[in-house]
Amino acid sequence: MKTHGQQMGRDSLSVSDSVLSVNNRILSVSDGTPENYRFEWRQTILPASLIGVGAVALAPGFIRNGSRSVTNSVIDIRGKNNRLEWDDYIQYLPVASSLMLGCTGVKAKHSFRDRAFIVATSYATLAVLTNVPKFCIDEKRPEFAGHNSFPSGHTATVFMGAELVRIEYGSWYGIGAYTIATGVGFMRMYNGRHWLHDVVAGAGVGILSARVGEWSCQLWQKIFQKKGRKENNLVFTPVASPVNGGYYGFTMGCCF
Repeated sequence: MKTHGQQMGRDSLSVSDSVLSVNNRILSVSDGTPENYRFEWRQTILPASLIGVGAVALAPGFIRNGSRSVTNSVIDIRGKNNRLEWDDYIQYLPVASSLMLGCTGVKAKHSFRDRAFIVATSYATLAVLTNVPKFCIDEKRPEFAGHNSFPSGHTATVFMGAELVRIEYGSWYGIGAYTIATGVGFMRMYNGRHWLHDVVAGAGVGILSARVGEWSCQLWQKIFQKKGRKENNLVFTPVASPVNGGYYGFTMGCCF
């Protein structure tokens, strides 16, 4: 014969199991299941198209001529006015926003630790996809002596940040970030630093780099997760140096 206490105990256990089951499902989503970070080839269509159009313009033809014509028209807008150097700093704004907006109360898709890993992976991918073509392709800048014009590194950086903002915080924040990115791309032509096809390819590289960072998140979570618990011993430090031309970046350390 079941006592009242036994029945209440079983009911309580049943409720606890239900709550635990729900919590496990929530954790499986937030911790990065294959469904969250699964590679989808459709996500590569836009960046691949932008990179492809930019690459086609490297060869003589009407696309190259059109790119140069548009760039020269933008340079003509500047006329005899001084170049605007804001793009050297604004390019980092979306990347910083993708990391820090979540710390101001805006709901982010990932934790700060995961955002830091995503940004680091995105930057590493971007460094390869921009520097290798710059050294291998002899593309002269519009108004400068350098022959490392393709693709635009500034544009790649700012579009990577814009895509990371869209991924983390949704379309409305993404629209603002992409507006900034478009402005930086325009300024690269306005200042005579890049051709239109450099900017277009740079945008593609940036978007692709951000998505590689997103896809890699599950891998980082597996590496830095022990016995079902996340280790949060992460140190993230900005770096700025005025010497040797100046450089900006960050260092990251993690105990595991």
